[in-house]
Amino acid sequence: MAQRLTWRQIGAASTTGTSSILCRAFGSSNVSMMSLDPSRFVSGVTAEDLEKNPAMAAYFAANFPMDEPPRVVPHDMSELEDDRTKAKLDEGAGAGDVAQQAMNIRTLKAYHRCALTENGTIACNRLRYQRIIPGLLYGSDRTQNILSISPESKVFVKTPWNEIQRELKRYHRSFEGRVYDLTLFENEEDTEGTVHRVMPRDVQRHPTDNKAYCVNYLRYFPGKPIHLPIVYINEEESSAMKRGGFIAPISRTLECIVEEGVPIPEHLELECAGARFKEVMRMDRIIFPDGVKASKNVNKDTFLVGTVFGKKGSDEDEETAAPTTA
Repeated sequence: MAQRLTWRQIGAASTTGTSSILCRAFGSSNVSMMSLDPSRFVSGVTAEDLEKNPAMAAYFAANFPMDEPPRVVPHDMSELEDDRTKAKLDEGAGAGDVAQQAMNIRTLKAYHRCALTENGTIACNRLRYQRIIPGLLYGSDRTQNILSISPESKVFVKTPWNEIQRELKRYHRSFEGRVYDLTLFENEEDTEGTVHRVMPRDVQRHPTDNKAYCVNYLRYFPGKPIHLPIVYINEEESSAMKRGGFIAPISRTLECIVEEGVPIPEHLELECAGARFKEVMRMDRIIFPDGVKASKNVNKDTFLVGTVFGKKGSDEDEETAAPTTA
């Protein structure tokens, strides 16, 4: 790994020479400037430019490791393969044991990330090129006597890309509403690891590729609020929605409390039977499973799921048609 140089060292480049700076930076005494290709890091810069400009050479030596392969980006966008299509949805992967399946908890695995050598923008980008997603494990867990105010509660982690993509392919946007048993290994040689019950948080995606860029984990224990997605059922039994009506969503998730020993539901169901045009869908239409209730942070009187919109006069046509058929 390239050694970081100070501005004083860079300013001394004109006196010490380009080759000596590169030798100190890379730990080698036989660095050939002609063998380097600086244009893979900064477009338009050649090896001759580094030979003539010692300060530029010192900057490259301090910021760009020459011993790592560059990231190749094709000019033709049609050549870019969507890695999401390559991720196979294995039914058995991540399912966990019988006890975990009974609680509707899936599994993930991750590794410790060094806070010195694998932290920062350049180091995290280097991990992403290797199909590893950086992140952070944080939060309190009263079952393990872990307090969020303690510095030891924050752990740098890195997750294999296929682990994250497998769950994103299965649950899409509701990925952050799931609970996982995260097995954290010290390194690749570790076979046991430590299990943490977590919820994915702050999932950042690439602006163009829409791939996971960063995934953090918040520790979970029974009684901790969890955001469950809301799905609509019995839409065909609504006179307004049968005629092309729809629900304009205001809240897509609801903060809930799941009691200990109760399986964590994948979603909450909103009963749409009898919904009429311009009706406001509130919490009284949400079906809560046994052992699941809304959090105290949610105001039951003001919480809105959405409003039914559609063709004007859908319900009026039904009401006017009823007397004629009688």
